[in-house]
Amino acid sequence: MERLRTMLKRKRKGDPLDYVRDLSLAILQGRVIGDEVLFHDAVNEIYGTLKGALFRGDEHREELIRAYELAVILKYLVHDGVKTSREILEELVKTLE
Repeated sequence: MERLRTMLKRKRKGDPLDYVRDLSLAILQGRVIGDEVLFHDAVNEIYGTLKGALFRGDEHREELIRAYELAVILKYLVHDGVKTSREILEELVKTLE
């Protein structure tokens, strides 16, 4: 995480939404894609930061809910590999049986 902050030129997380926005832009711009560990750290930071902000009751609740939902999907895709929507639905059904 310290490497992420250094790359983003931040001393602390500061505003959680700005931090997530900066991390997301860093990924989109390809600044962390080349380093697999750093990429996974960035995805985990996005997920963890949004989860913390949502359950802490920060402002912008509707935005946070949507952003958190997207972060959950992103984390799932990154850690479990890309699956089709059918595969995800089949896994969901199996999980609920």
